[in-house]
Amino acid sequence: MAEQNDASSENDKAVEDLKKSAEIKDKEIAELKKRVEDEKQLNQIHLTMIRELQAQLTSQFRLGMIFLCLLLISGIIIFVFS
Repeated sequence: MAEQNDASSENDKAVEDLKKSAEIKDKEIAELKKRVEDEKQLNQIHLTMIRELQAQLTSQFRLGMIFLCLLLISGIIIFVFS
């Protein structure tokens, strides 16, 4: 009878240890999910910033090309009339 009580208490202790381990793992999983969600939001912000910078660079490139074309045209006009 004492052996059954010892085995039963060992089983109960093992079950409690497994429950505690499962709770710890659940907390770790929840933290990882939160971290993944935060990383997704951060990546979304970075993508938005990259798109805005790309748009700015494109518009600056266009303005630069227009300026160079105007310089070229004015140089040709000055050369022709001088």
